[in-house]
Amino acid sequence: MQITNHRPTPPAAELIFAVDLPPAQARAAQRQVAKDSLVRICKGVYAPKLADDERAALVRRHWQRVAGMLAPGGVVSHVSAMHGGLLSTGQLTLSHPTVFNKKVQLPGLLVRIVRGPGPLPGDLAIGTSGLYYASRPRFLLENIGRQGDLRAPKEDVESLLVAVLNASGEKALNDIRDQAAALAQALGAEKALTQLRTMVGALLGTYAKGELRTKEGMAVATGAPIDSERMYRFEALAAHLRTQPMPRIESTLSGLARQHFALMESYFSNYVEGTKFNIEQAIDIVMNNAIVVNRPKDSHDILGVFRLAITSPYRDSPPVAGPEFLEGLERWHAEMLRMRPEANPGKPKLEVNYAGTTKFVEPAFVRGTLSEGSRLALSVPEGFARAVYYAFLVSEVHPFDDGNGRLSRLVMNAELTRTGLARIIIPTLYHPQYVDCARALTRSNAPGGFVKSLVNMARWSSQLDYANLDALIATIRMTNALEESPAAYKLLNADGSVQV
Repeated sequence: MQITNHRPTPPAAELIFAVDLPPAQARAAQRQVAKDSLVRICKGVYAPKLADDERAALVRRHWQRVAGMLAPGGVVSHVSAMHGGLLSTGQLTLSHPTVFNKKVQLPGLLVRIVRGPGPLPGDLAIGTSGLYYASRPRFLLENIGRQGDLRAPKEDVESLLVAVLNASGEKALNDIRDQAAALAQALGAEKALTQLRTMVGALLGTYAKGELRTKEGMAVATGAPIDSERMYRFEALAAHLRTQPMPRIESTLSGLARQHFALMESYFSNYVEGTKFNIEQAIDIVMNNAIVVNRPKDSHDILGVFRLAITSPYRDSPPVAGPEFLEGLERWHAEMLRMRPEANPGKPKLEVNYAGTTKFVEPAFVRGTLSEGSRLALSVPEGFARAVYYAFLVSEVHPFDDGNGRLSRLVMNAELTRTGLARIIIPTLYHPQYVDCARALTRSNAPGGFVKSLVNMARWSSQLDYANLDALIATIRMTNALEESPAAYKLLNADGSVQV
């Protein structure tokens, strides 16, 4: 199937970047500024005529690319890196080796550029913005020192170290200390390294003695605690899966058909999580590596899930059960979201997360709960039953800040592929029903609906012919899978019958 590269022009209510435009259009944008029909934000960046607050919101939304135009090669550092990038005040701190000691005030955004090295080992590129994001060891060193608006309070540094210890264990804290030592000279942070070593040593010492006094610290003083309520729920699901017959739908896909399935798997898995492209754009992204200019990170989200769905070991080997299960998920997560440093790829959450009123597992309990929960998976018959269990285990613990739903479905499908079974797609139209079934299991420990929902989607997914992409898309449209309203549409099978 030949797809024309999709290069949409920026919509009227978006910023315009001259580098995205052909030379003639870039010159035309400059003329529109002179005619007062566009507003120049900074060199090479223009905005439509908007109210001041709307323009400020627009600049904040695109802060990464805007700041990348101001200081290409700059690193989000110091207090900004500690607190996720752009602060609530609209201030952003960048480090740059040659462009520094300046503040640039833009609508809704104050960029402070300080002297510091460019990207160092461990720093991550922020998509195609031209910026990098400081690694955790780097920004911890940067935030130790004389206090001021450049650095986060000392308490924040200590709290982060405790949170890392709780979430990832002693090895993670030792790794931070070792990695910081390798960066200290380049940062001119030898004194900060000494303080960091002292703090880490104190934490590890009190951890070993069971003397941590914070709520989080006390939770891990005896090792890797588990969420007992969740374990009861996992037991209920495992018991159901041990006794109920499960379908065995074998996979016969290979070559292009297997790629087409992975494409659809990635498209739907991202769409239901809010990364919304039309299906032709998703095809273009995957088949032609056509990164959508004004949505590079979303484009890489599509590619990230596709890579894991098509590439071993992610495609066919779930993480090893036990203490290594979280480590395996960290590697998967890092690969899936490697273009989103703000999502902390590969790093377990440090704050509790929610979906509506559902509160997921506390960070201090993630390691232990995943360790015990994954061991319990081995008591469930391999193949379809165990795949269903994995899907709920990862989703219910929610071990990362972002990407948990996508990760849960990838681990589920890896177990299916490992045992020669067909993978599962959850289409847009069915996703609300799937979520409702998962919620019923979370709230009332009733696993029947959740299991049935995945049985239904396994059968639906297996009916489609993935050999010809044009025909596949036509069939998917006919089934209403792309629609978003279950009240207005019914999901159909490939033969036109209503899916039940």
